[in-house]
Amino acid sequence: MDVFSLKHGLVAIAIVVALAGCSASKASQCSKLSDSVNKMRPLASQFQQAGETYEAAVKAAATKNDFNAFKAASASSANAFNRLIADLDSLIKEIEAIDLKDETLLALKTRYLQNTSAMNSAFKDNSSALTAFSTIESSPQGLKTQQKAATDLTRSAATIQNLVVEEGRLVADFNNYCIEQK
Repeated sequence: MDVFSLKHGLVAIAIVVALAGCSASKASQCSKLSDSVNKMRPLASQFQQAGETYEAAVKAAATKNDFNAFKAASASSANAFNRLIADLDSLIKEIEAIDLKDETLLALKTRYLQNTSAMNSAFKDNSSALTAFSTIESSPQGLKTQQKAATDLTRSAATIQNLVVEEGRLVADFNNYCIEQK
């Protein structure tokens, strides 16, 4: 074997080792981001459950024509949403703290944070509307408050629906990119 061939062989080995290291780094970064992002699943389920619980309580109150039960259900649901919002705030901070070097993953992280922050803002709007429902009085002003809260709740629900669709796209983009890295 001549020196030229040995040199090319060593360069080829160095390139393979460098690429393997790069790939492992991307895989570990994918894993790091995935571990945190996947914590959204149980939170999303809890938000959905809180919404379903509220819906059932409102239907029960309406069946009995019980305004106080409606207000109590709204207050209880606002409290449940506020606890979940605090958990989501913590998750957003956790994801923000993830140190990534891969440019594509950084872009995905940024998109995910923007989407999740917007979703959290919509959940806060939901909670504010529920709080408004819990404090309304039987009066003309109470009716105005109720109408505004209902409009706000409808708007935030539509926003959340759109953000869930975008989150699905983000997850697909993330999975496509990270699967390519393996």
